[in-house]
Amino acid sequence: MVRQHLRHVLAVLVAALAVLAPSSAAQVPELRACWLTHYSYVGKTEPQLRAIAQNIKAGNMNMVYVGMYSGQQTMWPSKAYQAAGGTWVSNTVDWARDMCRIMREEGLLVGAWFEYGMAVGYSTHPIAVAHPDWLARDATGDAITGENGGFVFLSPASQPAMDMLNGMVKELAENYDFDDIQVDRIRWGRKSTGREYGYEAPCVAAYQAQYGTTPPSNVNNTQWVNFREGLVNAAMQRFYNTIKAANPTIVVSSAPVGSYGITQHMQRWSSWLSGGYIDLVVPQMYKTTLASFQTELNTCRTEAGANLAKLGVGYRAQEDNDWSLVRSQMNYARGQGVAHGILWVYHQYSAQIAIQDEIANLPLAGNPWNAAAYNPFDNDRSVQRVADNSDGATIYSELGTWTSSAQADYHRFNSRVAQGGATATASFATSVPRSGSYDVYAWWTASSNRAAAAPYRIIHDGGSTVVTADQRANGGRWNRLGRFIFREGGNAVRIELSTNGVGGAEYVSADAIKLVHTANGENECVGAVNTTGRGALAGYAGSTSIAANDLVLLASGLPPNGVGLFFYGSTASQTSFGDGFRCVGGSISRLGPPQQASATGAITRVVNYLAPPTSSGSGLISAGTTRRFQYWYRNIGGLGGTGFNLSDALALDFKP
Repeated sequence: MVRQHLRHVLAVLVAALAVLAPSSAAQVPELRACWLTHYSYVGKTEPQLRAIAQNIKAGNMNMVYVGMYSGQQTMWPSKAYQAAGGTWVSNTVDWARDMCRIMREEGLLVGAWFEYGMAVGYSTHPIAVAHPDWLARDATGDAITGENGGFVFLSPASQPAMDMLNGMVKELAENYDFDDIQVDRIRWGRKSTGREYGYEAPCVAAYQAQYGTTPPSNVNNTQWVNFREGLVNAAMQRFYNTIKAANPTIVVSSAPVGSYGITQHMQRWSSWLSGGYIDLVVPQMYKTTLASFQTELNTCRTEAGANLAKLGVGYRAQEDNDWSLVRSQMNYARGQGVAHGILWVYHQYSAQIAIQDEIANLPLAGNPWNAAAYNPFDNDRSVQRVADNSDGATIYSELGTWTSSAQADYHRFNSRVAQGGATATASFATSVPRSGSYDVYAWWTASSNRAAAAPYRIIHDGGSTVVTADQRANGGRWNRLGRFIFREGGNAVRIELSTNGVGGAEYVSADAIKLVHTANGENECVGAVNTTGRGALAGYAGSTSIAANDLVLLASGLPPNGVGLFFYGSTASQTSFGDGFRCVGGSISRLGPPQQASATGAITRVVNYLAPPTSSGSGLISAGTTRRFQYWYRNIGGLGGTGFNLSDALALDFKP
């Protein structure tokens, strides 16, 4: 009995240390990053890519912005870009997928650098040739700017052009596990002094519709400038809303061209901040003296106003700038309350990487990046795992007879089909980096001969669930199959698609699956090990909308057929209790009566805000509140000998 008690004490101590051990507490909250050009990684081997990540990490950086749209191509198989006439850098390699995986495995957060934004490239670009009506033009009708040797830009007044860009950022948000999408060049081009563009037909028509007259010839006319700024702002807001609708945990950032972006490019990024449709702005303050940098920083600080916490600095750190100047600029910016910084640029112009001096020196003792730092913009709920049929044998595998589909609405490069009436199974594997509630999606190619009830078996914590989908419709998009609890773990099969029950005249389509951690719902504290050999997890289905009243609490990893109940409170806690921890504090309410777990150790509990205890008194749950839920359960024979244990806690924020 003494030995059993000691084992329990040790188990509780280890679990407590795992939860309480500081991860970012000893670090400073700073975004430290660099921009990585596609020229520096496309075509590289995996060991070479890992060496790049390790070099960036050696500079004490915590994030990398990887060029995804630049060089007049996309680095991922963009359907929106291709449909408009654009091309991919590769028809076989998805660099967005690979860079997300490799950079993350090396310990870096990853941002999709949408570098080109409204810039198309040169006038000979296929999109510029195919859609000349999409281009911004000056008063003479010329689309060619003075930027980058003659780039042309899309007009923010062109609906088809903005639809293409919106579709592109949507793909990055929906199909990849990026922590941040940085949309750049969301602005007008410049020929010489700035503000020359906007005289193309769609912009003229929009101005005339609003003001009843054609635009003035004076490019600096206040009303005319405000109108064109408004078009850029509307485009930025649309991109922000699209990204957040796809995954609200993704950070949306931009690196505008500093103060002259406002005065010359009609890129009033301060409105993005005040309007709440940008999470982080990192103006390019590429100054070659400390004095000019100080002036620019203070101008940008004024523009940021009350949103200084969302302001960072883009440093010109390439090799023709002495690294000590960058250090001086960083020290000044940090002294002014602007600590976040991104280095321009990880690119090899000559013998060495342009920012190699900064990587080597900024982390040294006494320098700005000496102390370790964490990225305060990162949301650890931002987990999105995609498995595609083209991802290789460790991710996708088949049993039975499968063939390539001729349908064009595939997810990445192709899709697979199997005929019903014979046994065939497609398995999708992925890792789960953190335990919690995940929405599960599937992508298929639709056709009239597809299965009306294609069976997907979701292998989640606490067993498996079969969900059928009608693949005759809704192809070429993500379709939600449901919400389930998944336990943290390495690469393993999470979803199986089979021909079970499918007739011989029908086909099932295996293309891609996706697991997305819920934007709401934070798993806290720890569920101590029970008689199953693992801890119990709390989760939820439905929503946290009071009006919808559709919340369902879940728990898994319980002793089979055991009895327990949910309870909740207003604060977090971690107190030894029974064989585990009570993770909920404040005023505590129980959601009775007790329930019996299933044979697989799972439980569900419908919450009704119209009935006690959630409807009134100390147990009231209302919009704007946060409540923490935990499951108490019988655990006869557990290590502690108390006869009961508890799951981890689930924190939920409630909305109207």
